[in-house]
Amino acid sequence: MPSRDLDAAKKGYDANDVEMSIAAHDAKSKLTETATEVHGGAANEYIKSLVFGGLDGIITTFAIVAAVNGAGLSTNTIILMGVANLVADGISMGLGDFISSKAEADMVQQEYNREEWELNNYPEGEYKEMVELYEEKGLSTEDANGLIDIMKKYPKFFLDKMMVDELNLMPPEDTDDLWKEGAVTFLAFVVFGSVPLAAYIIAKLAGLDGEDEEGAIFAISCVATAITMFLLGVVSGKFTKAKSLVWAGTKMLINGGLAAAAAYLIGFGLEEILD
Repeated sequence: MPSRDLDAAKKGYDANDVEMSIAAHDAKSKLTETATEVHGGAANEYIKSLVFGGLDGIITTFAIVAAVNGAGLSTNTIILMGVANLVADGISMGLGDFISSKAEADMVQQEYNREEWELNNYPEGEYKEMVELYEEKGLSTEDANGLIDIMKKYPKFFLDKMMVDELNLMPPEDTDDLWKEGAVTFLAFVVFGSVPLAAYIIAKLAGLDGEDEEGAIFAISCVATAITMFLLGVVSGKFTKAKSLVWAGTKMLINGGLAAAAAYLIGFGLEEILD
């Protein structure tokens, strides 16, 4: 029930309907006094890794397919280069996601530990810093001191607020599951990156990889890739709350199309020059 109320609040915001927003919040407050609004969380991080890992996989692999096709090389070469790209870039993307997230988490934790140490050893200095910070934000000295007097009764809350207000950093979170984000990025890269290769692999297994079929195979690969890129763009638009999901999908399709067209022309041009 709380999730439906949150959906109603979001719809009120999207429609600029104040009454709808008020009704959503009032209904929610009647359900429970302890309910909390959940905006995202770990699930959103996995979705982000899925979408962007998938987009990177399908665009880069299709660019390779287009370039090799433009150069007039064989189906075997397309499959070989495509699979090599999937494995190598997929591992790089997955590890890169994990390493960058872990480095950021470690930096946040280090800052948190430093602030905690300073608060434990010289609390008055930290209180003074926060008072001055709130004064800069427009609070009177009296109100800023009153606010700090309340907050300092709760050291953990005060420490978290210092991270946000003083350092513009969110308090550290559990990092045990960061490897899962990297794994999702890798799998998304490989799965969606396989779409441009699927037609070639199926044709190869069916023995339909001769010169006469190459044009049809490439056309099927283009269509399958275009549909998948559009759908991923729509999902990405939903994740980023784009105003038009159709336009979000179209932009992704244009982006991938331009990359593939450039790769095809480069492959074709180099083949003509080097031949």
